[in-house]
Amino acid sequence: MPIVGPQTETQVPVVYDTDSGGFGGPLDMNGPQIGVTAYSEPGDNLHIKLTIEFGQPNTRYEVFLVAGPSHAAATGFIAIGTLSTNAQGAGAAAITVPQATLLAAPFGAGYRTDHLDLLKGLGDESRGALTAGAINYFVCREKEQPSHGAQLVEATIGASGKGDPLGDKARHPAATGKK
Repeated sequence: MPIVGPQTETQVPVVYDTDSGGFGGPLDMNGPQIGVTAYSEPGDNLHIKLTIEFGQPNTRYEVFLVAGPSHAAATGFIAIGTLSTNAQGAGAAAITVPQATLLAAPFGAGYRTDHLDLLKGLGDESRGALTAGAINYFVCREKEQPSHGAQLVEATIGASGKGDPLGDKARHPAATGKK
């Protein structure tokens, strides 16, 4: 029976999208499910809980919030945290993205459909490209922000850039479905 009423948390699968050896297939946001992402937006912040069951063993993944529903449609990204796996490839992370960060480019106010990429580092798929999407949430522009909020966010957020954190690999015909 479907749940009626407010949803306090939504879950989407984490898939092993691809790696430098071709495991997971082409870079197309489709692959074997290896975990789950639970997300919610209480207090206008985006709360993300990642649970990976079958990642690469003993790997520290950088977690990127990517503006856009897919690699090919990505318009920018920010590093929001890390997830480390144990000797069996399991790991978990809880990350909060402040509303002030969500209001800034490349994101913005309103309904959003974005995705997460987990990589060993920016553009590095050597330990796999793990992906979760689509993350659907709402960013309210009306909440008052403290005057120092944006500066604090900038100091705590890691790498950022345009497009997808996989760089040119995300624009490859296999990733876009175009020939």
